[in-house]
Amino acid sequence: MLKAVIFDMDGVLIDSEPVHLEAHRRLMEKLGLPFDKQYYMQFVGSTTDNMWKVLKHDYNITLSNDELMKMSDEFIKDINGTEGYPVMKGASDMIKRLSKAGLKLAIASSSGMERINYSINKLGVADKFDAIVSGLTVSHPKPAPDTFLEAANRLGVSPEECVVVEDSVNGMKAAKNADMVCVMYENTSMGEQNSEYADYILQSFEDVDSSFFEMVYAHTVGEP
Repeated sequence: MLKAVIFDMDGVLIDSEPVHLEAHRRLMEKLGLPFDKQYYMQFVGSTTDNMWKVLKHDYNITLSNDELMKMSDEFIKDINGTEGYPVMKGASDMIKRLSKAGLKLAIASSSGMERINYSINKLGVADKFDAIVSGLTVSHPKPAPDTFLEAANRLGVSPEECVVVEDSVNGMKAAKNADMVCVMYENTSMGEQNSEYADYILQSFEDVDSSFFEMVYAHTVGEP
């Protein structure tokens, strides 16, 4: 029986991925290094700590993670201005409908808690989530299942009672590694997405309610 829906944040509830991509391009340019979009895409959905670790190894970067993060955050602030990340159309109302229907809700994001809290407050639905997990607080980031398993644990439900909403390959792999049903949100601003690990593809949050997730869950697990 479906008891909970767990949301990724970046690229699902807020349209942050294009901003992060441009910030990464500017960072690589400032470091005098080549920018390769396909190379960058392998990190979407994982933590920035993991990205810096690989980048430093591949490009012999001597700066610390904190220094790289500070530079990246400055570019993000410059791109976003004072408005912050754009929110996904229909996301706030959908969250309110799901909460009213009695489903437990969680965010399981690779972002840090400061960014998560800022974003859900902007969405106006901070009080609707029963659990929030940052990938920076678990042992292994996405595509490992830790972030989603911790969310289920905090919600007091089993992984088999959850549906995950994700947009990235790393996130969808993490959902399947956690034995959860996975819905891919089709974020058109990111271009072509790999849906290999998705049980269902969702193109819009408008008019989505608990019956949609119950239908996807029942169809995937074979419930009548």
